[in-house]
Amino acid sequence: MSLPATANNTCDIYRGGRLPPLTPDVAGVPCVLIPQFEAGQERERSGALHCSHLMIVDLNADVRDRGVPASMNYDPGNGDSVYIPDRNGTRFFVVWVERTSWGSLADVKRVYLQRIWGSAVA
Repeated sequence: MSLPATANNTCDIYRGGRLPPLTPDVAGVPCVLIPQFEAGQERERSGALHCSHLMIVDLNADVRDRGVPASMNYDPGNGDSVYIPDRNGTRFFVVWVERTSWGSLADVKRVYLQRIWGSAVA
């Protein structure tokens, strides 16, 4: 199944502390990337669930969060890292993944991302 919207980007997904130049665990996933820095900082200001971007992917895309919202600090050995548009691009940490509808689209995954400090914007 493909993303039921016009993708504006692609991403490579890495798990368990694996990073480029290794081969991604999931490569070339079509996605819609939406900047959300201001809105992502307003919510949960005292908690760890900050995000800088939203990413919309197909429901079948294999992208995972840590599943422990109380301790969502970046841990390179746990949770997924996403590189947009590919492993040579900008690095993001997956904060949270949820199944949702998006606009008129049903059954997609909304992925909350935090750009990793020091990661160049591709």
